[in-house]
Amino acid sequence: MKHYLTIALLLCLACLQGCGQKANQSEAPAQSQGQNDELIYHYPLGDTEVVLLSDGQKTDNPSVLVNAPEEIVREFVPTGEAGSAFNIFLLKLAGKKILVDSGMGYNLVENLAKEGISPEQIDIILLTHMHGDHIGGLMKDGVRVFPNAELYISEKEVAYWTDKELQASLPEGQQRGFAGAQAVVEAYKDKLHLFEPQSIEQMTELIPGVKSIASYGHTPGHTCYMVENGGQRFFIWGDLINFPTVQVPHPEIATRHDIDPTQAAVSRAHVLNWLERQGITVAGMHVPYPGMGQLTMTQRGLELELLK
Repeated sequence: MKHYLTIALLLCLACLQGCGQKANQSEAPAQSQGQNDELIYHYPLGDTEVVLLSDGQKTDNPSVLVNAPEEIVREFVPTGEAGSAFNIFLLKLAGKKILVDSGMGYNLVENLAKEGISPEQIDIILLTHMHGDHIGGLMKDGVRVFPNAELYISEKEVAYWTDKELQASLPEGQQRGFAGAQAVVEAYKDKLHLFEPQSIEQMTELIPGVKSIASYGHTPGHTCYMVENGGQRFFIWGDLINFPTVQVPHPEIATRHDIDPTQAAVSRAHVLNWLERQGITVAGMHVPYPGMGQLTMTQRGLELELLK
C-alpha cells in the first residue's frame, strides 16, 4: 500500500511541476516563444512590445559611403559588403496600434496579418522622413493603404518635399521622390499632423508613450523617436545611420543618401554621443535582422551589437 501511495505522490508532484513550467513559459518574453521569423521579431517593452516588421533583408557595399578612408573600409567591411534591411516597427501603446515608417510596402500588409492586424486597425503612423523606402507602403494604386490612420510628419519634412520650385530645379530623377511624397501628403491630408521635433536633450511627448527628436541632415526634417513604456525606453533612429557597420564607430562619414551630409554627420555624432551614455536598445530602418541592438564601446570605438 505504501508503494502505491509513493507512486501516486510522485505522479502528483510531476503533474504540478509540469503545470508550473507551462505557467512560467506563458510569462516569458515574446522572443523566447518561437514567434520570430526572418521578417518579424518581438521585443518586450514594459507591459507591451515593439515588433520588427521587416520589408526584406539586403546587403550594402561601401560605395554608398562618401569619402570614407580606405583603411576604415578595410577594417569594418573586410568582405566588401555589410548587412542591411528595410525595416518598419509596430508599437502597441496606450491601446493604439502604431507604425513607425512603412518601408517599401513589400511585406507590410502580410506581416501585419501575421500579427492579427488589418490595415484598417492601424491608428497612427509616425514617419522618420519621406524617402521612398519609408513611405512606399502608405499607398497602393493611388489609394491610401491605412484609411483610418493619423499620419505624423515633421513640419520641415513636409515643407521640403512639397516645395514645387525646388522640385523643378532638380534633375528629373530626383523629382520623382518629390512626386511620391506629395501624393502621400495629398492622400492623407485629412489625417495629417505636422509637428516640430526638439533636440534629444529637450525631447517632448508627441503622442502618449512616444517622444520626437530632431535629427536633421539625412533629410531636412528627419526625425527619431523615443518609445517609453513601463519604465523602459527604446530608441528608433530611422536613417540617422544608413550603414551602421561604419557609421556607428565613425559618425563623421556620410552616405550618398544624405541631402545635407555635413548636417547629417553633426546630428549623428550628437545623438550617438547621447545614446552611448543611456544603455538603451536602439533600432534603425537599415539595421539587419532583428533591426535592433545595443551600443557597446570596443577597442575599435562604438559599435552596434545586434540582439539575438
